[in-house]
Amino acid sequence: MEDAWVEMKRDISLANKTNKTSESSTNFRKDLQSAMNRVVASCRVERKRKFDAAEVLDLSDETILKAARFTDNFALANYCGILHLVPRLVNIVTLAEAVPVYGSGTTLPLDLHAIGARCTNAYYAPKRFAAVQLAFSNPRCRVLVFHTGRLVGTGCSGPMAARMSILKAARQLAEEAGVHVHLRKFSVINQVGAVSIDAKLDCDAFASTHSATSHYDRASFVGLAWRPGGENICCGVLHSAPTQDCTAHSRALLVAEIYSTGKANLPGSTRQRDLLLSFSRMVSELLRHSNRPDVCKLIPEHLRLCHLPKSVTRDDAPVLAHSRSSAVDSVVEDLFDTGDDWTLDPLNAISVSEIDCSEDEVILELAGF
Repeated sequence: MEDAWVEMKRDISLANKTNKTSESSTNFRKDLQSAMNRVVASCRVERKRKFDAAEVLDLSDETILKAARFTDNFALANYCGILHLVPRLVNIVTLAEAVPVYGSGTTLPLDLHAIGARCTNAYYAPKRFAAVQLAFSNPRCRVLVFHTGRLVGTGCSGPMAARMSILKAARQLAEEAGVHVHLRKFSVINQVGAVSIDAKLDCDAFASTHSATSHYDRASFVGLAWRPGGENICCGVLHSAPTQDCTAHSRALLVAEIYSTGKANLPGSTRQRDLLLSFSRMVSELLRHSNRPDVCKLIPEHLRLCHLPKSVTRDDAPVLAHSRSSAVDSVVEDLFDTGDDWTLDPLNAISVSEIDCSEDEVILELAGF
């Protein structure tokens, strides 16, 4: 105890010390360096102790087969061999409508001032945000209550936890604030996934290759935003025909925020299956522009080619001259080269004497000229 007390007083004196001479500055640097070495050594000892005390995970085949029944409904077939790249859900945004119970006296719009004053875990600042925030610890989330009766939940890591948070908010409104409502039209409006590719990404090279679908400006944001083409309506396969999973993929990832450390945020999906299918088609391009491109060999070829950029979408693509007349000629031949008898013969030159002027004079006379 005495050693800890002496060490604390020494550290406080170093923090408050003012150096006025060069000798005191030199001594201060030595004392500061020794303190840093002491702290680093203590951290290493504590880390080693924690690693030794940590439980060893059982990753045997028998244990994995027992847990496989919990993942049968997930689209994990594309991650065979790269299960460490499966994204996880970190935030789910839900929306529900609260309808007042008939005969309870509750009417719309809701009195947010009364709700914020009566609920114990409420926060209401109308000048900042026009909704009452209800915070819960289990599940850890927040539910926003608007005066129109809409409830927006955020912060949960699963759809069932999100539904539970909305139900807890409705129960608290009834018990503490006296606001009795029915919930309807519960839906997930956004999901955010997170993943780490365990490699360092070259954002400059990636933005140069995918210049048409990505944006990278290190001065404004440290991450790279990638909006892959077609991922918001289908799978975006470039070199093969769309499959059944592609046509059913109507709401996929909108924007992927990727950092040079290899970590990525994947917002925009409404189903976890869409999140898994979309990232399985995107991860090959991330790995191709990282310091571990050899991992791409573990991904099937049809997934590696999904977002492979064409030559015309690259900044360093050569300029090719395309003849417009040849394209027009091919279209004309397709339209008129039918081989029928009604096609007109080519026009030939005629002399002035062959022109019948009587018909033109009649037309002009009828027109009033």
